[in-house]
Order: sequence, then C-alpha cells, then structure tokens
Amino acid sequence: MNSGIMDNRPILVMGICGVGKSTIAKALADRLGATFIEADAFHAPEAIARMAAGQPLSDDMRWDWLDRLGAAVRSCEGRAVLACSALARVHRDRLRRHAGPFDIVFLHGDRELIAARMRARRNHYMPVSLIDSQLATLQPPDPETENALWIDVALPVDAILTTALSALEQPHSLSGGGETR
Repeated sequence: MNSGIMDNRPILVMGICGVGKSTIAKALADRLGATFIEADAFHAPEAIARMAAGQPLSDDMRWDWLDRLGAAVRSCEGRAVLACSALARVHRDRLRRHAGPFDIVFLHGDRELIAARMRARRNHYMPVSLIDSQLATLQPPDPETENALWIDVALPVDAILTTALSALEQPHSLSGGGETR
C-alpha cells in the first residue's frame, strides 16, 4: 500500500467460502466511509444454481463475473471495499485488469472452524461441500507482490477489523505484512 488509509485504493477482502468476507468487508467499508461491494450479488443466476447444487464454478464461468466486479469497483466514487473469493492469482489479476491495483485482506483459517460457521449460516446458497473445491483452487496472495495482509478468522471480528484498519493506516502497510493470527 502506498499512502495509508486516506488513499482511495480499493480493498479486496478475500478467502474461501465461510471465512466472513462479507462481514469484514462491510464493516471495513462502514469504518472507512467506503462503498461496500458484495461479489455474490454479481453472480449470474446459473452460477448461483450451480453452486447451490454443490458444483464448483469453472474459470470460464467466473470471467464475466470478475469483469463485472472490476467495473463496479472502478465506477465507485471514493474507495471501494470488495468482498470476493478471488481464489486464484488469475482471478485477482482479472480484477486488477478492470479495477486497477488494490490492497488485499486475506481471511483464512482452520477448515473445521470454517465448516462449522457455514453450517450455522442461514439463507445462503453455498453448501459446506464446496469447501474442499475452494481450498483446491485457492492460491493465497503473496504478501509482498500482491500487497496482502493475512488474518486468521479464529480471531474475533473486532480484532480482525482492528488489525486490518491498523495495517491500512500505515504506508506500505500490507506488503510484507505477513500473517496475523
């Protein structure tokens, strides 16, 4: 990150299903006075139906979705905070092609904790059965080259927010930030 929290550079909150991307991204957007963008709202109905049936998306099914998300980020006045899985480097590169550079808050954690959280969710199309395919697709962002902060989701939400906001306040804060547990 180049210039701290006052920068209008977008923030990507990413990770596999069930890590709390939407919760954290919405809270960050609220705290920063930024626009919150929920990637799930940009999926085609066919993609949602496929995932609800327990079938993972292929990259070919993701490209238009990622293009729409990148355009939505780019069109924001002021800063945007995007909650999006962006599992593979090629997905993040596709977002960058449309949205420009962004900072990353990578939420990760123990598979069993994430599965338990997913089982407790109500009214969400993503089944627990897709965790393994998401983990297989996941290419964690490099803290150096992708300007990423890693945060373990075993932490309470307030601690995750405090950690992310503290990192975002520091010039060059996310690059080299390593892992927070």
